[in-house]
Amino acid sequence: AAQLLELRTQNYQLSDGLRKNSQELTSLRQKHGTLEKEFGKAQKALSKSKKAQEVEALLGENEMLQGKLHSQEDDFRLQNTTLMQELSKLCSQIEQLEAENARVKAAPSGSGEEDVQRLRAENSALQKRIATLQEFHEKEVGSRRCQESEANGHGATHREDGAGGSHPLVQTDGQADAKQDGLGACSWEPITDDLQGFQLKLETQTEENRLLRGQIQSLQTAEKLKKKHDSFLQLQGEKEALYNDSRTKIEEIQQKKEEEIKSLTLRNHKLQQDMQAAQQSCAELREQVQSQRQEHERALHGVQEQIQSSRTQELTLLREQNSALTLELQQQHHEKEAMLAQKEDLKAQLEESLRANRRLLEQLQEKEQESERLRQDLDEARKSADKRKAMLDELAMEMLQEKSRHKEALGNLKLQHEKETLSIRAKYEKELRELHEEKNRGEEDLRAQLRDEKARSRELEGHQQTSEELRLQIHSLEGTKGWFERRLKEAEETVEKNQMRHEEDLAKVAREHSANLQVHTDPCGGNGVGGR
Repeated sequence: AAQLLELRTQNYQLSDGLRKNSQELTSLRQKHGTLEKEFGKAQKALSKSKKAQEVEALLGENEMLQGKLHSQEDDFRLQNTTLMQELSKLCSQIEQLEAENARVKAAPSGSGEEDVQRLRAENSALQKRIATLQEFHEKEVGSRRCQESEANGHGATHREDGAGGSHPLVQTDGQADAKQDGLGACSWEPITDDLQGFQLKLETQTEENRLLRGQIQSLQTAEKLKKKHDSFLQLQGEKEALYNDSRTKIEEIQQKKEEEIKSLTLRNHKLQQDMQAAQQSCAELREQVQSQRQEHERALHGVQEQIQSSRTQELTLLREQNSALTLELQQQHHEKEAMLAQKEDLKAQLEESLRANRRLLEQLQEKEQESERLRQDLDEARKSADKRKAMLDELAMEMLQEKSRHKEALGNLKLQHEKETLSIRAKYEKELRELHEEKNRGEEDLRAQLRDEKARSRELEGHQQTSEELRLQIHSLEGTKGWFERRLKEAEETVEKNQMRHEEDLAKVAREHSANLQVHTDPCGGNGVGGR
């Protein structure tokens, strides 16, 4: 009876321990769920930190692009300054020509101009006439001198022949020559006067025509200069409009980039704050997990010590019971020997002994019933152990489901990364298309400008330098296009590398998580074995 009471007390103690262990298991499961939720949050924070790194890389690329834009703006400003200097020089030249035209136009017009032109023509004609008369006079003087020298030679010969008869002949010859000269002069004078008048009129008309031609040419040149000046002003207006358009576009692009940079910096600050909070939460979770592990280990050590002490107590009790039973058996053997010796004395007491045996049989039956009850209790304990096994199997199934969920989460993360890479590619492709369109538009505008400038101002050679500089800009834009393509490839490679790293980190975290779960399940299995 005492042994049965002890066994019952031990059974009640074991049932209480089982309840406590089940409560601890439920609390550990709840803690495990909270830890898994916090682990998911930490994983999200890690993914956000990787996104922050990608954002920092994009910010660096944006700064590089801004530097290139500033350099291109400086080049464009230098080109504009050179063009404006050349245009100012041309404007000053055109203003000088216009001032000269105004002076020419401001001169006295009408009859005064005609009189001046006629006087100039007459002056030039008279000067030419004087030159021709001087030449003719010189020729006549030379011819007369020759005639006089010849006449002097003939007079000397006549003087040698005779002095008396020669004088009247010479006088008659001289008089005849004088008479002939007088008649010729009288007959030719009106003719020469008419000829000189006609020649003066012709020369004056020719000079007037020449001056008129010069004026016509000057007017034509003035009209050409006006046309060129008008075309130049049109070109200048178009260039200023293009410069203003480009300036507004550049300012809009800068504003957009500044807004994007501000938004990215705000996101970066938010992500950094989230990272710090996640790191703090991870550190707190680690400390909590370590403290919970230590508490759990302490509880396990206490339970194991209790189980060992209870086992040692049970073994000592069983040994004492066995020794007591052996002593009782020995005493019974001695009693049996004494009974055999005292058969005759105890025949009368057989009935009483039989009754006692019957009582003992009843007691044995009761003991058997109690043993059956104990067996039933053991079966119940085994059933509870089987339930624990089932619970452990359910835990294993839940772990497998959680692993499958983790795999699904990994697949979702991969899909998100692929979507992000596709969005980044689409953004870069849009930027490249916009750059292509801007380049094509710039090329078309530049070609139209070059055609207009070639058609309107072929004489302005300075614009050739601007066209060459614009071609260099086109080449630089093509170079920037190649650079953007390289950066796109590098970004794709970095995204792939980050994806690989993310997968490796997730695999490591999954391994650590499975190891932690195994560590949690091993002590639970130990508790179940102790209960059995």
